[in-house]
Amino acid sequence: MNPPTQPNHPSPAPPSPEGQLGVGIAVLFVLASACWGVLPYTGHMFAALVFLLALVLAGTRWNRGPVLTMAVIGALVWNFLFIPPQFTFHIEKPADGVMFALFFVVALGMGHLITRLRAREAALEQHHLERERLLAEKHRAELSAEAERLHRTLLDSVSHELKTPITIIRTALEGIGTGNPYAAEIDTASRRLQRIVENLLEITRVEADAVKPTPDWCEVSDVLEAAVAPFQRELAPFHTVIAGADALPLLKLDGRLVAQALSNILHNATLHAPHGSVIDIRARLNDRVLEIDIRDHGPGIPEDAVPHLFEKFYRAEGSPTGGTGLGLAISRGLMRAMQGDITAANHPHGGAIFTLTLPVRVHPD
Repeated sequence: MNPPTQPNHPSPAPPSPEGQLGVGIAVLFVLASACWGVLPYTGHMFAALVFLLALVLAGTRWNRGPVLTMAVIGALVWNFLFIPPQFTFHIEKPADGVMFALFFVVALGMGHLITRLRAREAALEQHHLERERLLAEKHRAELSAEAERLHRTLLDSVSHELKTPITIIRTALEGIGTGNPYAAEIDTASRRLQRIVENLLEITRVEADAVKPTPDWCEVSDVLEAAVAPFQRELAPFHTVIAGADALPLLKLDGRLVAQALSNILHNATLHAPHGSVIDIRARLNDRVLEIDIRDHGPGIPEDAVPHLFEKFYRAEGSPTGGTGLGLAISRGLMRAMQGDITAANHPHGGAIFTLTLPVRVHPD
């Protein structure tokens, strides 16, 4: 006997393009007001990153026209309000001119690409619903496999296209030269933008189960060094202590994924620990389970934040400005893809401690 058919309740219709544009302009106004209030503390590059993040989030839900219009308005508002000389569209510094042009190009590109991905995924979902209504279980299984292949293809394509504008920024920065007084500021802004884009792509891969570990025999010390290397600048104000890794045997694991998970935890520690304090990284083997602790000497984790630390876009109260709240979620997703996990707690003697656990094979020699 067939089960009773459940009634279909249509989801609320999305706002019209005119409504989306109105909301987008209001969001830009609110963001511009907020960035104006903190301009003396953050500099004008911070406003550009905030506008770019707003465009990325708008592109995941809205149509192409309103998103592209937001990109144009955002670029002009940033120029008029934040780029010296303020309240004009004139740009005096060559570095600001380069950054304005790159911001405009990247904003348009990201809005177009993400909106296109959303439209194609929506079409794929509609196709899936129609096929599910008409086909038997076997046909549904075949469609699911087809959707998975298409999703991976889209991820590869969008990943390549989003990274291209970042490469343009880095190339333009090299052309400006280190002697320019604004080079360091542009470098910091481009590095932060690159991290935002990489995190958005990585969380999509994690949620799509597209992370496929490739274990190999590794020295744990090499894995820890690979995790620390990208953050030499951020870790410079701290005393980083690495212990226990040299005493461990060869272990079979995916060193790249473990290093990436560790890197996000280290980045989190540099945001919360006071300069001059110690960041401890300790590795040990416990009954064929690799355990890695990362402890900072900061204020610790608020008790009400502990259950939510690894949720997407979660930011604890009092967190430093900047960031997307994706780093810890990505780290847990990577570890669980390797059958491991991450836990977080407050250390009894102060600060936060994150523990990564991963089942491993030990080299017989």
